Amino acid sequence: MTATTSPPVETPPGREDRPARPSLWRAFLRPVPLAAAGIVLISVLAALFAPQITALSGNDPFSYDPDALGADTAPLGAFGGVSAEHWFGVEPSTGRDLFSLVVYGARVSLLVGLASTLLATFIGVVLGVIAGAVGGAVEKLVDFATDVTLGFPFLVFAIALSALFPPEAPRALLLTLVIGMFGWPTIARVVAAETRVVVSQPYVTASRVMGARFGHLFRHQVLPNVASTAIVYSCISLPGRIAAEATLSFLGVGMQPPTPSWGRSIGDAINWLLVDPAFLLFPAAALFLVTFAFNILGDTLRDALDPRGGAA
Repeated sequence: MTATTSPPVETPPGREDRPARPSLWRAFLRPVPLAAAGIVLISVLAALFAPQITALSGNDPFSYDPDALGADTAPLGAFGGVSAEHWFGVEPSTGRDLFSLVVYGARVSLLVGLASTLLATFIGVVLGVIAGAVGGAVEKLVDFATDVTLGFPFLVFAIALSALFPPEAPRALLLTLVIGMFGWPTIARVVAAETRVVVSQPYVTASRVMGARFGHLFRHQVLPNVASTAIVYSCISLPGRIAAEATLSFLGVGMQPPTPSWGRSIGDAINWLLVDPAFLLFPAAALFLVTFAFNILGDTLRDALDPRGGAA
């Protein structure tokens, strides 16, 4: 009896040299993503344990040190008055410990950045799924709202809104709402495009024919397929939300004194830039490292999860 052999399986054209997309864990187990994850971990720990960390230096961001405060027109000494008591020096205009301000500033930046990203993602996913699944007039209405939001001057609105609220108003909540309400259009457009692809699949059409309701389709078929895309774009947009809070605080319409904020510290340091640039160094370095690290992690996550990612 002659044995039969199966014909060799041919590789589809154009895929011979295409490398496989790395798995999620393997994508992060590389030097650059690991370093970025370490920076993010340090910033999260600083935000969570700010009182314990600043206690090591014997200072907190709400105490003033008149002895360390220099004259209004004189520098505080070499490198911003750094000493064993004040590791990063003190703010020249207030005398507050700069190390404590930088550590506590991580709380505001991460809180506003994460909360506004969650808000923008929620709005974007809901409106994107509705627009992509229903279509027609509903999709046109969502597209119109997206165009209006993208065309509205964000900074002008934030400055005007800040003027309407008293200084004692909860600024973190206000910033979260403002940044989140202006951050959903991009996610909504991407999710709507993904939803249109999903609802056109035969298994979704079969579910509709069998009487499946929109809620069932949303939970079991649409949402699982668009979740990875929404997560990727949320992670990529997170550094922009952190920078937006710092920008508003830098302009004086974000977090108000005495609440620590990296953007506020950078704005105060501008007046002393020619006297001693060290006052600008530490809060600016903290803001840069955190946003840079989140960008690296967002790009890594996109390469691992995005269906359109990977090598072309």
